[in-house]
Amino acid sequence: MNRARARSLPAAAVAAAASLLLAACTSHSTPPASQPATPARPATPAPGQALPEVRVNQVGYPPAGPEAAYVMLPRQATEVRFTIADGRGVVFRGSSRQDLGRWSPHYPAVYRLAFSGLTRPGTYRITVNAAGATAVSPAFAVASPAALYHRLVLNAVRYFTSERDGPQVVPSVLARQPANLTDARAYVYASPRYDSNDNLLGTLHRVGGPVDVAGGWFDAGGGYEKFAYTSSYTDGLMLLAARDFPGSYPTLQPEADFGLSWLEKLWNPATKVVYIQDGIGTGNAKNTIQGDYNFWFLPQAEDRMDVKPGGHPGPTAYYVKYRPVFEAAPPGQQVSPDFAGRLAADYALGAQLAAGHDRPQAEHLLALARGVFAMAQTSHVGAIVTVFPHDFYPGSEWVSDMLWGAAEIALAHEALGAPAAQVRAELAVAARWARAYLAQGHKPGGDTLNLYDTGAVAEAELLQAMRQAGGSAVIAPATLLADMAAQLRLGENWARSEPFALGTALGDSDATPHAFGLYITDALYRRYGGAGTYRAFASQQLAFTLGANPWGSSFVVGAGATFPHCMQSEIANLAAPLDGKGDIQVGATVDGPSSPGNFSGLGTVTGMRACSAGAYQLFNSKAAAYEDNVVSWPSVEPAADYTANSLLAFALAAQDRG
Repeated sequence: MNRARARSLPAAAVAAAASLLLAACTSHSTPPASQPATPARPATPAPGQALPEVRVNQVGYPPAGPEAAYVMLPRQATEVRFTIADGRGVVFRGSSRQDLGRWSPHYPAVYRLAFSGLTRPGTYRITVNAAGATAVSPAFAVASPAALYHRLVLNAVRYFTSERDGPQVVPSVLARQPANLTDARAYVYASPRYDSNDNLLGTLHRVGGPVDVAGGWFDAGGGYEKFAYTSSYTDGLMLLAARDFPGSYPTLQPEADFGLSWLEKLWNPATKVVYIQDGIGTGNAKNTIQGDYNFWFLPQAEDRMDVKPGGHPGPTAYYVKYRPVFEAAPPGQQVSPDFAGRLAADYALGAQLAAGHDRPQAEHLLALARGVFAMAQTSHVGAIVTVFPHDFYPGSEWVSDMLWGAAEIALAHEALGAPAAQVRAELAVAARWARAYLAQGHKPGGDTLNLYDTGAVAEAELLQAMRQAGGSAVIAPATLLADMAAQLRLGENWARSEPFALGTALGDSDATPHAFGLYITDALYRRYGGAGTYRAFASQQLAFTLGANPWGSSFVVGAGATFPHCMQSEIANLAAPLDGKGDIQVGATVDGPSSPGNFSGLGTVTGMRACSAGAYQLFNSKAAAYEDNVVSWPSVEPAADYTANSLLAFALAAQDRG
């Protein structure tokens, strides 16, 4: 389950060690005047002294949903009493004796504060008097699901717009300029080799081109590479949201279509080749070949590099300006099944969206989907291909991707009015992959929906395809629902091990995307007939990402009162304010907590604006730490797949009527 998203800065690029002790600062934002004021604490604590802290979903709670907050205490209490007030006074009184256990040496007791009886829309704060001190929560709303989450979907879309590459940028979003125009005539290179430290070995050998790979989105905040592995997952979730919530988010489908237009360039049916990567993050150990991580600048600067001998930065940066393209396999050879499945899902989702207004385009996209799906190597697979180096995204599961692709192909045939026999045949293919996915099982400690396992979405799409087709099911819907429930139980089992009920292991497990993935899984499970058994658990996964966690920070920029200000994002760091106000990179979703050891030896790169916000060290534990510091990629580097998970989760939450 653990994931090594190895986007740390290369040793050759580190200019100075960054302190892990963050300077204390005031609240991340000033509440509107209509919100109740925060009473002052009765005393200023000594450095390192723990005081009670209330943690809430800072975005808010729907009146009909589970409502709960948490209070962290420096010692146990017989009973914790709390009040909830709006601008007019106290509206709710409650108490808790539910000690959920130890979080850290500073906070050996955490209590759950339930207030599901609060249904009147408004803006509120929770006050707790315990351990000789008063703790007041950030403001939160009680409002309809749409009022809480609609804006956050649009913010997530805007994040992708801010991360566009190529000529079709939107200047009004963070003053973006066209970038990496050399990608319109890029050359193809043989698969590179890397050592155990992700240093490039040898040189790159040109094998083809030029090819047009301009466009697409950057993979993550700290670099400008583009990966089919992450982009295909990301765009698949966006296209699904655009299909299922038509007209709700006017910017969503255009942005998803932008992503799809880049993915279309990656599969060449004439030569039967899939291009999977544009650019390299790390060069060689001697820096005679530099990679993207050696530099910190806005993306348009790559086009302006002088890589001639005697130029600045010179020939060592040739592959930063003229980015290499890599293939999944040589032309005509079978490709790693993760790419075949994911790209097929994307093209087929595009076909579904186009079927009602542009049949030729829909048929073209469906043909692309069927063609790339047929190229999958599904026997004697061994290690799958993801990115170069593989350590950046060490994926291994691929059966779920084949199920996803097959389900979307069936749905595309349905959207285009294919004969029943054709639809039935496509459903049978999807059912075969569903059985293969089911056969893998979900062992304790296994994975749930995220970049590395798409099973829950794939199963839901097969349920949708069978529902639309009518007739007898090719696989029992109850069987698919039971498997989705099994994934939710995996999350519940993790949640029992720590007081904030996170459904994944803290540390290297990609906490934020897994939490969003579990919320998505439950929402889809209930949509297709599952019971509400896991709804409270799923609601806490959403709440964890939005502030109901030990650090009291939302991990989505612009969501809640406290969120990352100092992301390891070149665009946010160089083109946006660093105080969390004004024209910032809203919608960006970061990983949040990570293993404490991941924060050792972090440093700056020339051009990086120093930025540190918040005082979080007191809330760290032996298992997990969090820092809002531009050098702290384990906590605050935004990523496309993270943000796609939050986008779909918010879209589902906005429509959730219980």
